[in-house]
Amino acid sequence: MTSEDILLAPLHTPPAYAAVVDRLRRAIALGVVLPGERLPSERTLADRLEVSRVTVREALRVLQGEGLLVTRRGSSGSVVAAGATSLDKLGEEYKAEVGEVFEYRMAVETMAARLAAQRGSEDQIAQLLSCQESLAASSDVDSFRRADSEFHLTVAAMSGNMMLRQSVEDARAAAFSWLDLREFRVFHESSIRGHSTIINAISRHDPDEAAAAMAAHIDQAHDEVLAALADTPAPKSGRTRSARTVSR
Repeated sequence: MTSEDILLAPLHTPPAYAAVVDRLRRAIALGVVLPGERLPSERTLADRLEVSRVTVREALRVLQGEGLLVTRRGSSGSVVAAGATSLDKLGEEYKAEVGEVFEYRMAVETMAARLAAQRGSEDQIAQLLSCQESLAASSDVDSFRRADSEFHLTVAAMSGNMMLRQSVEDARAAAFSWLDLREFRVFHESSIRGHSTIINAISRHDPDEAAAAMAAHIDQAHDEVLAALADTPAPKSGRTRSARTVSR
């Protein structure tokens, strides 16, 4: 890209309803709202998002058309559909993007873990332990998704860097659509182990160890995703490359 491209490339501003669609779709992907749960009312969404109710209504229609939301007879408001994150099927385009998503996670989440070990408070460490308890107690992919997201976003918030926090959210929203299409047990036990190692490193306020622990966790998750996409058994351990050769 040339300097002229940066300055003069055409702008493509999406309509307001598309921004609302993206916000709601992300919330569903991250497990902020789970299948069977009701979204806030149109009025609440419009007030909080600072858009018109017409804009919200159009966004809800789009998500209903995608099968992400349903409206139950005799009730007001929209409910997240069962299997809402199973958007049709995994296409070749998504499979090609998986590597980029995990490279992005590697970059931003390892730095977040490093800063969390330096800056995190005891109250925030207690919050990580609470997330870990929720993850261990999760019995389905939806409760797993919520607990897993809360853990990683808490680590990002502990970094004290809001740009990193947003980047971690972006990366997780991009990565989560494959999860409940595959075997839940593939990710559950390894996530508990990975999170435990990260918590221990952050609790000791060891930045290098925290970054390495997050790197190993993301590496293992990447292996499991690739195995799931290929319908092959997940490997028992992560790749052999070291945390130093792949900074996370």
